[in-house]
Amino acid sequence: MARSPLTSAVLAEARQRPTRLLLTGLAVVVATLFTAGTFMFADTLRKGLEMQASITPADAAVVVYGSDKPLDDKVVSTVRAVPGVAEVAPVTRSSIVVAKAGGTAEPGYWSLASDVGKGPLSRYSVVAGSAPAGPDQVAITDGTAKASGIAVGAKLSVSQYGARGSKDVTVTAVVKGKADYGSVLVAQPATVVALSGRDSWSQVDVAAAPGVSESALLSSVKSAAGDQLRVRTGVEQRAAEVKAQLSVVDVLFAVLAVFTGVALVAAALVVASTFRIVVAQRRRRTALMRCVGATRAQVLRSLLFEAALSGLVAGVVGVLAAVGLGYAGLAIAGRFTEDPLPPLQVSVPDLLLCVLLAMVVTVVAALSPAIGGTRVPPIAALGAAKVTDAGQARFVRRMVFAVLFAAVAVGLLFVPVSKNPFFSLALVACSGLMAFFALIAAGPVIMPLLAKLLGGLVRLVGGTPGRLAVGNALRVPKRTANTTTVLTLGVVLVTAVLVGMSSIAASSAERIASQYPAAVQIEASGGTGIATAAADKIRALPETGSFSLVSRGSVKVKGVDVYATGMDVAAYPPIANTTADEGALRNLVPGTIAISRSGAKDLGAKVGDVLPITGTGGQSVQAKVIAIYRGNGALGSAALHPSDFATVVPTAKPRVMLVDPASGVDKDKLKSAVRAALGSDSTLTIESPGDQKAEMEKILTTMTLVALGLVGMTVLVAVVGVAVTLSLSVVERTQENGLLRALGLTRGGMRATLAWEAVVFGACAAVLGLLLGGLYGALGVSSLGEFDVISIPYGQLAVVGGGLLLLTLVAAVGPARRSARTSPLQALATD
Repeated sequence: MARSPLTSAVLAEARQRPTRLLLTGLAVVVATLFTAGTFMFADTLRKGLEMQASITPADAAVVVYGSDKPLDDKVVSTVRAVPGVAEVAPVTRSSIVVAKAGGTAEPGYWSLASDVGKGPLSRYSVVAGSAPAGPDQVAITDGTAKASGIAVGAKLSVSQYGARGSKDVTVTAVVKGKADYGSVLVAQPATVVALSGRDSWSQVDVAAAPGVSESALLSSVKSAAGDQLRVRTGVEQRAAEVKAQLSVVDVLFAVLAVFTGVALVAAALVVASTFRIVVAQRRRRTALMRCVGATRAQVLRSLLFEAALSGLVAGVVGVLAAVGLGYAGLAIAGRFTEDPLPPLQVSVPDLLLCVLLAMVVTVVAALSPAIGGTRVPPIAALGAAKVTDAGQARFVRRMVFAVLFAAVAVGLLFVPVSKNPFFSLALVACSGLMAFFALIAAGPVIMPLLAKLLGGLVRLVGGTPGRLAVGNALRVPKRTANTTTVLTLGVVLVTAVLVGMSSIAASSAERIASQYPAAVQIEASGGTGIATAAADKIRALPETGSFSLVSRGSVKVKGVDVYATGMDVAAYPPIANTTADEGALRNLVPGTIAISRSGAKDLGAKVGDVLPITGTGGQSVQAKVIAIYRGNGALGSAALHPSDFATVVPTAKPRVMLVDPASGVDKDKLKSAVRAALGSDSTLTIESPGDQKAEMEKILTTMTLVALGLVGMTVLVAVVGVAVTLSLSVVERTQENGLLRALGLTRGGMRATLAWEAVVFGACAAVLGLLLGGLYGALGVSSLGEFDVISIPYGQLAVVGGGLLLLTLVAAVGPARRSARTSPLQALATD
C-alpha cells in the first residue's frame, strides 16, 4: 500500500525535528516511566519475597501442619517411626518476656523459635559461637544482635507471659536465617517447650531417607498420621508460604495501580492541551493541504498518526529510563545492605504493554484537538487567527456537564454510610473524582474568572510583564484551564494526604493520651490483679506524685452490658480536669456515674438521669449521670466511684496503676524508680505514652512520605505540562513576542512575562487544589469513623502552595530563556 503524502510529511518532520515530537509527549514519558517502574518494582519485590518467604527447609520432603488434633510429642514420635523417614524437626514460635540478667534492661516481648541446630532440617546457620544444646542455652538471630547489641556469652532473664518466676539463659551463638524480624531467640525444641510452656507444635518437618521418593514418603506419613492430621509435600508447603507473603505485593500493586492511573489521566490532559497548540500552529499548513486536495479524513489520520508516533517515542523513552533507573537503584541499594537483593525483574511483555498504553493514551488525548483542527474550511483557515484557543468556551454545554458531575459528587456524600469504613472511603473518593470531572468541564469558564481575580495582584506587582502574562492566560481559556486543572489535581492529592495524615496523627495522639493519661502506667497481665503490696510500694516512692488505682469489668446499665471502670477520678487531676462534653468529671463521687458519648447514645442517657447499675452477682446501685465525655481509653464506656464499683463487682481487683511524677521529677526518673521497685515481676507491664507516641509518629511519618512520593508523580507530570505548554506557546507567539521586543520590551521583561504566566497557572491551581484537597481530606478521614479530630496543617499547606509556585517558575525557566534569545527582527520574519 502506498504511503500517504501527509504521513510522509509527518515522518519527515519527525526526522528533522525529533525534539518537538518528544516534547509533545513529554508528560507521557514521565507517566510511562512511573508505570514501567511500578511493574518492575512489583515483580522484583515479588521475587525478593519468594527468596525470603519460603522458610520451610528445602530438604523437608513432607510437612505435617495444623489440624484438629494437636501436634504434640506423640505425633512427632509416630512420624519419626514411619519407614523412610530420615529426620524429624518439630517447629514452633512462641512469645516470651526477655530481659538481661539482673534486671539491667527493661523486659520486652520477644519471639522464641525452635530449631534442631544442625542437619538438613535446620532453619538457621551459625554465624558466631556454637549452636545451643542444653536447656539453659539459646541463640540470638543476626538482626536481633545488631539491633540490641547483645553478643555471644550474654546472660538473659526469660519468663512466660504472666508468670512471676524467671530463668537465666546464656546466648551461645548468633545465627542467621529467614523471617528475622528482630527480637528473636532460637533454641532446641525441648528448650522452647520448657521456657514457653507450649505443649504442641505448629508444624513438623520430615526429611526422606536416601532412595525414598517424596510421593512414597507422603503416602506413608499420611497412613501413620490418620485422618485427623493434615499432611502435604514440602513443595506444597513452601508454595503456600510464598503465596501468603505475595498477597502483600498484590495489595501494594493495586494501590500503585490507582496512582498510575491518576498519573496517566494527568498526562492525557497535558497531551490534549499541547496537541491543541500543535494543531493551532499548523492551521495554515493544514489549510494549504486541504486546498491542494487533502480530505478531512486524511488530515485527521495524519494528525492521529503523529500522536501515535509521539506516544511510541515517549513510551520507549519512558521504558528505557525506568529500566536504567531500576538497575541503578538496585546497585545503590546493594551498597547499603549485606543481604542479597533479588535481580531486577524486567518483563518484556509488561514493558511492551507500557509502550502500547502510552500510544493509546496519547492518541485518545489527541483525538478531540485533531477533530477540531480539521473542521475549519480551507479558505477560512488561511485567514484565521493562529491561536484557536482564543475566545470564550461554549458556556451552556460545559456548564450542563459541570452541574451534572457536581450533583453526582454531592449526592455520593449523602449515600447512607456503610458499616464498612473502606466502602465509605470509596464513596468519598468517587465523589472527589466526580468533582474533578466537574472541574474539567467547567474549567474554561471558571479558570479565566479565577485568573482575572488573582491577576489583579500579578498586574500590580508584575508591571507590564505581569499585565501581558494575565492577558495571555485570559485569551486562551481552554489552554489555561487544561494546564491549571492538571496542577490542581496534583495539589488536591498532596493536600488530601497532608490533611488526612495530620488528622490521623492528632486523633491517634488524643487516643494515646486518653488510653495512657499518666506519665507511667502499670498494668496487670493475664487474669491477675495488682497486689496491695505492689500498689503501696509504688505509692510510697518519693518520685511518685498523683496516683490512682483503676478496676475494670463488665456491668449492666439499664440492662445493657457496659465495660466500666472503678476509679476515684476526683483524686486524679489529669483525668478530673479533662473537659467533658457535658458536666464535669471531677464531680464523680459515690452514687454517680460518668458515661462516654457513644455509651450515652446507646443507652439514651443524659446528664441528670438516674441509672440502675447491676453487677454479675446481682448486686446493684443507683447512680446519677454527672458527665458525658468523649471516648476515653482509661475510663472505658462508663466510670464509677471505686466504692460503687466494689459493690456491684465485689470480686474485681485493681488492674491498672496510674502514676505521675512528683514536683521536680522527670518522667524517665520516675520510670526507672518504678522499674526498680517492681523488680523482675513479669505480671506487671510498664507503659509510657511517650513510647507509644514516638512509635506512632514514626509509622505516620513513613506512611506520609510514601503517600507523598506516590502523589508526587502526578505533580511532576503537571509541572512538565506547564513547561511543555509554555514552550509551545513561545513558538506560537514568536511574531507577537518579536513585536513586543521591537516596541521596547527587554529580554528581562520577556522572561518575566513567561514567569508571571506560570505564576498565574500555579496560583489558580493552588487556590482550587488547597480548598478541594482540604475538603476531601477531611471527608476521607471522617468517613473512616475511627478518628474524631480533623486537623488542618496550615503551615504544611502554605509550603505546598509556595512550593507549587516555585515549581511552576522552574518550569518556565527554559521557555523564558528561549523566548528572550530570539531577536526582534528574526521573530517578526517568522511565519
